[in-house]
Amino acid sequence: MKRLKDIIEPVFRKFGRNKEGSVAVEFSLLAVPFFVVFFAIFETGQILWSSAQIEFHTDRIARIAAVDGDYTNNQAQTAIQLALDGLTSGTLVIDVDRETGTGAAPDMMIVSVDYLYEPVTPFLLEDGFQISYSTRFPLIDNE
Repeated sequence: MKRLKDIIEPVFRKFGRNKEGSVAVEFSLLAVPFFVVFFAIFETGQILWSSAQIEFHTDRIARIAAVDGDYTNNQAQTAIQLALDGLTSGTLVIDVDRETGTGAAPDMMIVSVDYLYEPVTPFLLEDGFQISYSTRFPLIDNE
């Protein structure tokens, strides 16, 4: 009577020699982590690019509005919205305000931008990513 070991060993030896399908198995084990890292790098780049765009255009237009006395808050808000039109669809909230200085402090132009970044790969960031930026420039009196 054959022992169980004598029956099972030849089956496992056969699988040990057969290399068919090993590449597919290795690919299936490595593909998921590879694509997760790939999309995470892509998403991080998109977030950094969006943040840089928000900072650059907010500073640029706030500086123009602080120097040009005829530039209204609505014009500044519209200019920022047009400049940031290339961002991926998301919620963009722009607040432009002028603060009166007390004493020797100058009047200030305050611009705040809040942007809810909606990810390209929603399985990484389900709720999105909040980008906020605020800048202050002293108002220049050109009279």
